[in-house]
Amino acid sequence: MAQFDFRRIVTTIDYIVVSPIFVMKPAPSTPTSVRLTDETRKILDEAARRTRRSRSYLVEETLKQFLPRIVQKETQPSPQERIRRLKELEGIGYRLVGPQSIEEIDARIREFRGDE
Repeated sequence: MAQFDFRRIVTTIDYIVVSPIFVMKPAPSTPTSVRLTDETRKILDEAARRTRRSRSYLVEETLKQFLPRIVQKETQPSPQERIRRLKELEGIGYRLVGPQSIEEIDARIREFRGDE
C-alpha cells in the first residue's frame, strides 16, 4: 500500500479533504408473502409513491420499528400474574430493614427523593 507524505501536499494546497467512501452491500433478503386487505395495500402503495421507496422497504422498516413494541405488549404478564407478584413483595421492607418509626420512613423517602 502506497504511503503519501501529506506534509508536502499541504505546502502546495490550502486544504485537503479526505473522505473515505464505504460501499455497503445490501443485506441478503428472504422473500415473504403477506396478505393485505385492499385498503392496507392502497395505503402502502400511496406511502411508497410519496416516499419514492419500495413496498418491501416500507414493510421492513415498519416491522423493525413496531415488532419490538408488539412483542413486549404480548409478552407482558397478565393482571392476575402481576397482582400475584406484588403480593409476594408484601412485607419485604420490614424483612430487609426491620421495624421503623414514621419519622424514619419519612426521612428515607426524603433521602430517596433528594428533598433534604
